[in-house]
Amino acid sequence: IRNRYVKLCCRINDYAATLICIDAFRNEYEAQYFQDRYAAFYLMSINTEDAERRRRLAKLNSEEIESLDALEYPGNLKGINSFTNQNIAACIELSDIHIYNPYSSTVERFYLTEQLVKYVMLIKHPGLVTPTHIERCMQIAYNAKLNSGCLSRQVGAVVTDENFSVKSVGWNEVPEGQVPCNLRDINDLYENKDYDRFSVFEVENEDFNEQITKICKNLKSVNLAGRCYQYCFKDIYTKIKGEKNQVHTRALHAEENAFLQLAKYGSAGIKGGNLFTTASPCELCSKKAYQLGIRNIYYIDPYPGISVPHVLSFKNTHGSKPEMHLFIGAIGRAYTVLYSQKLSIKDELELLTN
Repeated sequence: IRNRYVKLCCRINDYAATLICIDAFRNEYEAQYFQDRYAAFYLMSINTEDAERRRRLAKLNSEEIESLDALEYPGNLKGINSFTNQNIAACIELSDIHIYNPYSSTVERFYLTEQLVKYVMLIKHPGLVTPTHIERCMQIAYNAKLNSGCLSRQVGAVVTDENFSVKSVGWNEVPEGQVPCNLRDINDLYENKDYDRFSVFEVENEDFNEQITKICKNLKSVNLAGRCYQYCFKDIYTKIKGEKNQVHTRALHAEENAFLQLAKYGSAGIKGGNLFTTASPCELCSKKAYQLGIRNIYYIDPYPGISVPHVLSFKNTHGSKPEMHLFIGAIGRAYTVLYSQKLSIKDELELLTN
């Protein structure tokens, strides 16, 4: 329906340049369709902290807010539900431009307007200004996440000093030298007992192999169209143990990986520096950031755990603690498109002034 509406607007405007604002996308696949269909489409997310969001929902009681969250921010969706249900968190992750909408006041409304004006201007005339330090560093983290072989989610992280000079880059991945999850076929474990790609535990543990056997027998009736069937070790192992524990994942977290690069290759220290991550740090990585003296943490996707109220909000004896900042700016494809000059400024001025 929305695609038809866009076509109708263009037809009414006799196919001249047309600016259309659609409010709002709540399904990630609908958003992806528009991103693939229209080169000039930009998905904007307008974010605020959870406490402020709840304040704005003051007319709703706690039970109603939880019900709304379950609808708009569902857990792991399976099957057809993942294509049809709302998933605002996934839409935020896909967003091309991130806008910050803080506590409502006259000054901050102007702040929101200023952001919108900037990016509408860049959409109409790319390359008029350069990226901010925040955008530049987050774009590096965004590019870094594409190196991840994780089957669930790709995350990137960058650590800088206080002047935004990059000191290390990381992404969620297995330790160096091990085969990433996206390059391991479960049939190689079941049929070949491949010790190069799989751990001794995976090859020899009886309970684990019993689960692998069940999966592979079920796969015989499935046509994967030439695809490998990769599997998540953590998912199977936690099912056997009947518990959920991050320690069983094969991969290092992106932030953890970036921190370890500092120790692995040497660093002059990053106390007072910054952490950029495409997903805000978990409790474990938050403790590491705190210990390293990170001053600011810039993030896109909020972590659902208690890392902020339990770890990052604890003021230490020196009176300082890491400050959390929602990312503001263009990311991914939008970063490249909006900040690339179609015609150099000098040449454009020369043409305008003859």
